[in-house]
Amino acid sequence: MKKENASLNFVELEHNVLDKWKNMNLFHKIVDKNKNSEKRFRFLDGPMTANNRAGVHHFWGRILKDIIIKYHSMKGESQQFQNGFDAQGMWVEVNVEKALGLNGKPEIIDYGMDKFTEKCIERVNHFAGEITEQSKRMGQIMDWDDSYFTNSDENITSIWHFLKVCSEKGWLVKKNRPMVWCPRCGTSISEHELSGSYSDVTHTAIFFKLPVKNQDFKMVGWTTTPWTLCANVALAVNPELTYVKVLFEGEKLVLGKDSLKVLKGSNVEILEEFTGDKLVGLEYETCFPELEMQNFVHKIYPWDQVEAGEGACVVHIAPGCGAEDFELGKEYNLPEICPINEQGVMLDDCGFIAGKKTTDVVEDVVNRLKQDNKLLYAHKYKHSYPHCWRCKTDLVYKLISTWYIKMDEVRPQLLKAIDEVEFQPAYAKKRMEDWLNNMGDWNISRSRFYGLPLPIYTCEKCGKVHVVGSLEELKKLAVNPEKVDNIPHLHRPYIDEIQIKCDCGEVLNRIPEVGDCWLDAGITPFSTKKYFTDREYFNNNFPSDVVCEMIEQIKLWFYSLLVMSVVLTGKAPYKKIVTYQYVRDENGDEFHKSGGNSLDADHVADEVGAEAIRYLYASANPVNDMRFGYNLLDDVKKQLLAFWNIYVFFNTYAVIDNPKLDEIIEKLENNSLDLTNFTITDKWLLETIVNFTNKANSYYSEDKAYNVVKDFEKLIDDISNFYIRSNRKRFWDSDINAYTCLYFAIKNIIKVMAPIIPFITEHIWENLVLELEKEEVSSVHLCNFPELKSFGFNDLVEDIEKSREIIYLAQKLRNENKIKVKQPLSNMFLKVSDDYKKAVINLTDIIKEELNIKNIEFVDADDKFNTKQLNLNFKVAGKVLGGELNKYLNVLKSSSEAEMNEYVKEFETKGTVTLNGLQTQNGELFILKYLPKPEFAISIENNNIVALDITLTNELISEGHYREIVRQIQVARKEADFKIEDRIILDLTSQDEKMQQTIDKFMSKIMLETLAVENKTLDNAEYKTTFKVNEKDIVLKLKRV
Repeated sequence: MKKENASLNFVELEHNVLDKWKNMNLFHKIVDKNKNSEKRFRFLDGPMTANNRAGVHHFWGRILKDIIIKYHSMKGESQQFQNGFDAQGMWVEVNVEKALGLNGKPEIIDYGMDKFTEKCIERVNHFAGEITEQSKRMGQIMDWDDSYFTNSDENITSIWHFLKVCSEKGWLVKKNRPMVWCPRCGTSISEHELSGSYSDVTHTAIFFKLPVKNQDFKMVGWTTTPWTLCANVALAVNPELTYVKVLFEGEKLVLGKDSLKVLKGSNVEILEEFTGDKLVGLEYETCFPELEMQNFVHKIYPWDQVEAGEGACVVHIAPGCGAEDFELGKEYNLPEICPINEQGVMLDDCGFIAGKKTTDVVEDVVNRLKQDNKLLYAHKYKHSYPHCWRCKTDLVYKLISTWYIKMDEVRPQLLKAIDEVEFQPAYAKKRMEDWLNNMGDWNISRSRFYGLPLPIYTCEKCGKVHVVGSLEELKKLAVNPEKVDNIPHLHRPYIDEIQIKCDCGEVLNRIPEVGDCWLDAGITPFSTKKYFTDREYFNNNFPSDVVCEMIEQIKLWFYSLLVMSVVLTGKAPYKKIVTYQYVRDENGDEFHKSGGNSLDADHVADEVGAEAIRYLYASANPVNDMRFGYNLLDDVKKQLLAFWNIYVFFNTYAVIDNPKLDEIIEKLENNSLDLTNFTITDKWLLETIVNFTNKANSYYSEDKAYNVVKDFEKLIDDISNFYIRSNRKRFWDSDINAYTCLYFAIKNIIKVMAPIIPFITEHIWENLVLELEKEEVSSVHLCNFPELKSFGFNDLVEDIEKSREIIYLAQKLRNENKIKVKQPLSNMFLKVSDDYKKAVINLTDIIKEELNIKNIEFVDADDKFNTKQLNLNFKVAGKVLGGELNKYLNVLKSSSEAEMNEYVKEFETKGTVTLNGLQTQNGELFILKYLPKPEFAISIENNNIVALDITLTNELISEGHYREIVRQIQVARKEADFKIEDRIILDLTSQDEKMQQTIDKFMSKIMLETLAVENKTLDNAEYKTTFKVNEKDIVLKLKRV
């Protein structure tokens, strides 16, 4: 067994362990261990976007998933171990555009779609390799040679099949409607993609005033999108709200009564009040009537969605520029005007603002309205506004023709499917239900290049829509089947070359759109689990037992998985959804490359260690956002070092003694070892380890690793500060029972913690377990998760917990009174309940040693350490005594001890009190208080009273000095770099006479505890130092024998 050092280089240890895993081919050994198991754990990895290197904030989910996978592997369950990469879509396109110096779709076309597509694939492959190496560095276990990619032909054709099924059910439709649109990317964005895309921005908003025909007033309207005014087709009012006609700055205006505040100034005269229905049907002059596309009658329409106090309570309606406007327009058959092209540039029909971007026309619109006396005023308006999640551009609404999957028919099936799905946390299920109840039809088409090629061919001649469901069907329908075999892959532009023949004889081209990226990720249960080639294998691996991703995936991946699974199988694709929140930096900010706070995962790992990162993530409750930073990692490393030091303690003595434990441990693990001669603390430790492993097993099965960490930290504290401190001398004495218990504890702790901290546990397994148990498996990750039976000592565990509560209270009193534990005290008095008394009696010797107390005494009354004092009960006395109150108060304050004892005696026996020179009063005017005697320190908790006699006699002080001298000698041994087993010669002297007397008095004990064989004058000492005890100098010289 190699001797360990208390200082630990995490990074060096981890790289050594990584080399070991690689050399021993650990992954394949794990697979072989469970390959014939009857138990199967079905896990589906949510694909990570292979678009950039992974930041450390991406690894919360990856580590949580790795913990789940490692745990189920240790439970003996076979798995697929398949990692996933999201490999196509706009997130890749945008970054390739940047890398190539391109800006938008026209420049991509000029560059060449084929070259652009290959550059996208090249980027994906590069960063998939980078993320794979980063994940290995973090200790993640996967079949890295079998990662799935969503840009594969298999994944693409699996989606084709899904879309064909939707088409056959009549759910795949093309609709003309305004969609959220990114003018930079030149594509639409679906409803679920807007999750997290809103941020507060300030735009110019406009209050305008439009003349009403054949009336003497103008209607006041409001918009935050001035570019849409050229597409205005109507105004809308709420027929039930109150509107007012006012005289303002010489003009008569109409607006909602609740919006009068928008008319700035005091010169507002209300001329008339009426409900909105009185305005319905009136014709008005639109903003820019000279535009050809505005050549129709504009009217005011009723709409109950107009809210009181919002804007002017008069809504500008542009059905081609907004979803709600579009729905109202359909109801009244209003014109639909789309004034912009794909790049958000105003069309030629837009007159004075033609050719300008939507963001550049505000000033022109304001000036024109002002010129035509239609501007009330413009102002800055801060509101929450959506941005493209890929390029951060302000989004707009654009009227387009796009493809949808209708959701109304499948909605009840989706809701039924998640009834039996477990959500963690539970509130995530309500979010999913709310989303399913309210989401609209799924917009699946995007006007881009590198993505899923939608397999839709439309015939303008006969009107038939062909949806190709497989590669075989494409070959069958293709005009030139050989072309299908010869294209390198199914992406644009190659797939665009494949034409098919319609039943009517017409040759058809595929529509140019590509699919929503969530189709790519949602089909993965079918493309990765052999749905089309091996249905038995699929059924054995579907649905997944667990999926784990961020909470925002409720509307994204979890949703797309659900839809596609219900359509194809009628059931949910998962039994349980585990979610987690956002990772933020130490200041609470989100991690972003653009924000300058993003940290590469493997770089951080090589600075502080991957183990610290894993432990920090495992310790966080996924219900809350978590913070990540170097200061937090330093705190984590202290926790890990506390565990490491337990192992080092054992290792230090085991290297010397080489205890033979293999047969003993085998019996102990089989519950066949005779434990009669084991100490109380031994039995406590054994039973505590059983409880820890069994609770951890339960927590892991519930996917609550943070509770495992919580129990681990308490256990490490208990072992360090209770078991080892109480039993240190037994290891000096080579006590085999002490070795057995601590080894049993360490061995089972590393098994339990292996899924969370795989590096340290592997190192300890190799250097400790494999040295003491030669027949054990070669890696901790090849172990089965411990399933231990009780040793029958749970009553003892409860007693020790109660005793430790008493110890804690007493130690707290020592700290409060600045009395070190090395300073002995004479007595501790306890007034406690019977169960605590029983516990203390059973563990008296341990408690006395822990607290360095000579004697423990139980009392039934407080007077041993308390004095009773009478005081006024002011709530009662004030009313009865009135102005006399101060007299009674002064007498009590000035009473001698003997007088106070008499007052208390009368109060307790007669229920009255007669103070010197004052009238006898009823006892209810007084209350009895207990004050500690000067020589006692007292603590009360849960009705248990602990009292320490803190009187220090000369004898106690002398003994405290001796204990401090021993501590200083032990420190000197370490500083001299002596081995723990080295025998020494002491030369210990003090010029202070009393201190030298203490040294002489306790010399035999000092020598025994410091492995000194002789105390004599040393002229050739190896080490010399001077230290102080009670401000007195002591000279120490040391020499090894």
